[in-house]
Amino acid sequence: MSNVGNSSEFVRISDVVSGHDMTIRDGFRARHFAEQTCGGLMDPVVMLDHFHMTAPTFAPHPHAGISAVTYMFEDAVGAHVNYDSLGNHGPIVPGALHWFAAGRGAVHTEQPEGDDHHVHALQIFVNLPASQKYDAPYAFDVEPTEIPEVASPGVRVRVVLGTSNGVTAKKNDNLPQPFTLLDGFLTDHAAFHHDLPRGWNATVCVISGHLQVDADGATRKLSAGEAVAVGLSKRATTDVLAIGLLAGPDCHFVVLSGPALGEPLAKHGPFVMNTVEQLNDRMSAYQRGEFGSLDEETFPQLKAYRTRAKAL
Repeated sequence: MSNVGNSSEFVRISDVVSGHDMTIRDGFRARHFAEQTCGGLMDPVVMLDHFHMTAPTFAPHPHAGISAVTYMFEDAVGAHVNYDSLGNHGPIVPGALHWFAAGRGAVHTEQPEGDDHHVHALQIFVNLPASQKYDAPYAFDVEPTEIPEVASPGVRVRVVLGTSNGVTAKKNDNLPQPFTLLDGFLTDHAAFHHDLPRGWNATVCVISGHLQVDADGATRKLSAGEAVAVGLSKRATTDVLAIGLLAGPDCHFVVLSGPALGEPLAKHGPFVMNTVEQLNDRMSAYQRGEFGSLDEETFPQLKAYRTRAKAL
């Protein structure tokens, strides 16, 4: 079965897909969705991990050509501590977001620090358009107190980025490209809708519970660990497509949405460029030290991380 179905001439809806289970040692497990999972309809998202982390897992590593985004769910315990070669260092607390626009290249790592910490979060790789892949890297944070909500009986949706139902996030001007991230909770068979702009794609992922997604006359039913993607063509005659969400009976879900780039991809791990030549260029630049580095002199806390990681 194809993982993309046609609802109308200008609307595409994927089949329901399950995230791939991924485990790294004893401290990391995730449901992994790659950009091809929904037949290209995740674009501009090139990777989504719904993960749990209880111990240091990833050594400092480079990124180029994308934004690496971490969103902490409110039920996480303790902080996820960020370090990067731009000089940023600080905790990503439960309910907060950290956006790391790698551009032409930078190095970072994020790890739980402290006893009994349980990071419950999303890691999202958002593609940068060709015109921004060589821009200077930067990062910004959205704190829990800065996130507005859509609220009604049985409905609580955090508008972390973007706009939904007349509620607009506070840090949209910091984004390299428009992007929407909604963290939603529906109870007692409650319903919610989100308008998808023309030329945008949206991915709906169920964190817990069950959810029915309706768009342009098509219905998809999802359970925890599953996702569906919807796209509204730039050629559509309507400005928006209403996506309906109905819980059954309770559900925790996320919506990730942005303008579809439709550009070629050349990927190698954390590098995402448009051509193999660009990919080789960025890999060579990293090897020459142009991305900067994370060292124990600048961040002495990393020594404890490396010691612990080697012991796992």
